[in-house]
Amino acid sequence: MIRGFLSDVLAKWKRFRWQGLVKVWAVFMAIALVLLVESLGVHYGATRFDITYLDRDKAIPAANAIAGEKATNLLVIDSSQEGVSDAESMLDRVFLDMKVPTVTVDLAQDGEIPALKQYQTMVIAMPNLDSLGEHVLQIMQWVKKGGGVMFAMTPEKTGYLDVIGPQIGIESSTYEYVATEGITPSEDFMLGGQTYTFSDPFKSSLSVALNDRAQVEAVSSNGRTPLVWRNAVESGTAVMCNIGIYGKVFRGFYASAFSLLGSATAYPVINSAAFYLDDFPSPVPSGNGKYIKRDYNMSISEFYSQVWWPDLVRLAERYGIRFTGVMIENYGDDTKDDPVRQTDNTQFEYYGGLLLRQNGEIGYHGYNHQPLVLPNTHYGKEYAYVQWPNRKAIVASLQELIAFQKDVLPAATSSVYVPPSNILSQEARKIIGEDVPQIRAIASTYMPSDSSLPYIQEFGVAADGVVEAPRIVSGGMVGDTYMRLAAVSELNMHYVSTHFMHPDDLLDEDRGAKEGWETYRKGLEDYLDWLEQSAPSIRMQTGTECAAAVQRFSGLTVSMETTDTSWDLKLGNLTDQGWLMFRASNGTPGNVRGGSLTKLTGNLYLLKATSATVHIERKTGGAA
Repeated sequence: MIRGFLSDVLAKWKRFRWQGLVKVWAVFMAIALVLLVESLGVHYGATRFDITYLDRDKAIPAANAIAGEKATNLLVIDSSQEGVSDAESMLDRVFLDMKVPTVTVDLAQDGEIPALKQYQTMVIAMPNLDSLGEHVLQIMQWVKKGGGVMFAMTPEKTGYLDVIGPQIGIESSTYEYVATEGITPSEDFMLGGQTYTFSDPFKSSLSVALNDRAQVEAVSSNGRTPLVWRNAVESGTAVMCNIGIYGKVFRGFYASAFSLLGSATAYPVINSAAFYLDDFPSPVPSGNGKYIKRDYNMSISEFYSQVWWPDLVRLAERYGIRFTGVMIENYGDDTKDDPVRQTDNTQFEYYGGLLLRQNGEIGYHGYNHQPLVLPNTHYGKEYAYVQWPNRKAIVASLQELIAFQKDVLPAATSSVYVPPSNILSQEARKIIGEDVPQIRAIASTYMPSDSSLPYIQEFGVAADGVVEAPRIVSGGMVGDTYMRLAAVSELNMHYVSTHFMHPDDLLDEDRGAKEGWETYRKGLEDYLDWLEQSAPSIRMQTGTECAAAVQRFSGLTVSMETTDTSWDLKLGNLTDQGWLMFRASNGTPGNVRGGSLTKLTGNLYLLKATSATVHIERKTGGAA
């Protein structure tokens, strides 16, 4: 009996032990399964967009939006004078994007200027004011009665400048020009107030001394030369720009100067910060990178997964970034044969899944890394790329990329195309608009290049409905003189920041490989710190969201009526919401109906408009 009892106890103990081991084993298997699923990039959903595209027929090009509106601004030029064409070209785009209906008068052809009473503002773009003749006196009388005039070009010392000098803040001037090596805007004047260095300084600014009534808004980097100032002229305002450089990189400075005219100025902006990862996901290069091996003793693949991506995730969490990766299916150079499906999906599923789990976005970069150009494009010695033989081959390559992406990342919702090396021919651009409806936006490059090959863009909606949403700065060396100047200019022009980088930057000495990832990453962090401090309210968005914001910006128009107690804005083509810069030069904003204001700096505010009419209370008697 005892033996049977012991045998029964032993059997129960074995069953209990086995059941316990099964439970432990089951737990370990569950953990392993979760890790396996995560490692395969399976556990992700579709990107959650905070803002989506308008229908193509509701997205309006900026030129169409203001066509037919009554001009409120007069631009007076003298095309016979040196440098005027550059200034005119820059100002034309500034006024278009600010949605300021403008009529241009060329004194070299017309000789006369129209009656000024029909305009609210006036911009004079000529260095020698003698071309205005006695119109100068007429203009200053108009300003005294409440008009606003901006002298956009560095003036020459002439008799007419001396005549009106005291009225526009100039105490004395010389015939000498001084080299302007950089600009320091006042903190109350522009976002990102610090010193910004010019790439190629020259003697572009007139040597002047200002009177006590002039309010200086920006000076040269050495503090000696006033570059932007304004002066009250009885009931009106005169603004002088003494920068003397008129490239695309300076638009934000001139837009900010123009916004000083009148008691208040409002203009549409984009309000978006987007961050692109080119060639991501893509086939990861095999082997070792010279500097990755030097610094980490890792293969390229190990570096990407163990260092590069985890660092980007930490930056994303810290700054609220949502990366947009743009996919390359392969790095071949075959453009003639039918596309061949990539068979190794592992890297695409893994990194693509990680990106989507971060609520980032996957976009399009190319079936391969050959830019979309036809045989009539010649690379010369600049690039070793191969042209595509015809329209059919271009379309087939894009359709294969779209199908491959949907196969390996079925939850991804893609719409943005980034041209390889920012190269896209006009013929291929037309093909995209006509034959590839999945591409809703193109994100190439914003700043001009010495080469004619890059596809240079403006922010806006094209005639075919495709959104042009260019990238402004790149890499980890955003402290670079030109890029940081471009960044601050666009923050004030469009309230936008678009940045891109490549995983393989650390394989290329020209893109920071020799300095190493630590230096590269710290440079990127420095830019992100600057952006966060300069524009803490800017929206961190994906490429699709940025493009959708550009749609709303492109069509939005604004007009304003001013009284002693209010500023009343009427917005055209407002959809769900609009964003505007609002500067209150004379008066302080109070209660707002139809929107909300966020103070940015000084008397500069960000206006979120939710109604086609916005009423802003105007409080006078205090500092704005």
